Amino acid sequence: MRVYLGLGSNIGDRESNLLDAIERLGREVEIELISSPYDTEPVGYDHQPRFLNAVVGGDTGLSPDDLLKLVKKIEDDMGRATTFVNGPRLIDIDILLCGDIVLDSEFLTVPHARYAERAFVLVPLAQIAPNVVCPLRHKSVRVLLNDLKDPGQIIRKDWARSQHV
Repeated sequence: MRVYLGLGSNIGDRESNLLDAIERLGREVEIELISSPYDTEPVGYDHQPRFLNAVVGGDTGLSPDDLLKLVKKIEDDMGRATTFVNGPRLIDIDILLCGDIVLDSEFLTVPHARYAERAFVLVPLAQIAPNVVCPLRHKSVRVLLNDLKDPGQIIRKDWARSQHV
């Protein structure tokens, strides 16, 4: 199943945190696409450092629930501390899309509930998968991005270190 995952970090060495998470994800997900990193404004709580965000795409045999367990384990293993909603975090990994699956359970919503409203997700997702169609909204990522009213300040960066996928 083709999956797209959003990653973000605003504590410590943000790029190293993202690359570490990507490497760990690559043990269970065949990562084929990695966006550029994007320096972005925090959303929901402004009094914190800027984020570095990226999106990866790949294939996995994991179910959405097992993918969620993997994501949470990686966040825990990397030292993510529970703070408050939209607070600072060492690493955040969100499941954005899982093939054509639409799921709304107590623990997981796929497609991600707010991804279509967030430029910090749509910009890197559009970089690697502009023609992917959301199975819930029936619009391509490119169209969803074009529909955004105010994308905010999103600065495309280059990876300082090479990623090994």
